[in-house]
Amino acid sequence: MSKTTAAIYDMLALINPAALPALRIAATLFFLLNLAGGAYIFRNRHRFFDRDPNVDNDVPAVRHIRVEVVLIPWLVLTTLILILLIGFWLA
Repeated sequence: MSKTTAAIYDMLALINPAALPALRIAATLFFLLNLAGGAYIFRNRHRFFDRDPNVDNDVPAVRHIRVEVVLIPWLVLTTLILILLIGFWLA
């Protein structure tokens, strides 16, 4: 077990058991809110990331990078919230 994983388990062990139901509900709510935000961005991706005639040098490579700038942090945050949520439900 790595040092970071042990620190996370130590932190979860110190949480008051009476607060776990509220933390589980809050983490689930934040996870669902995060998924809803991702779905909103996906549904409106053409409006956000397609060609803009008012922008000079708006080439496909630049548009692809704009998608990556939004997608990579969203995936990292979603993964972290999911790991935290699993930790709360297994605690």
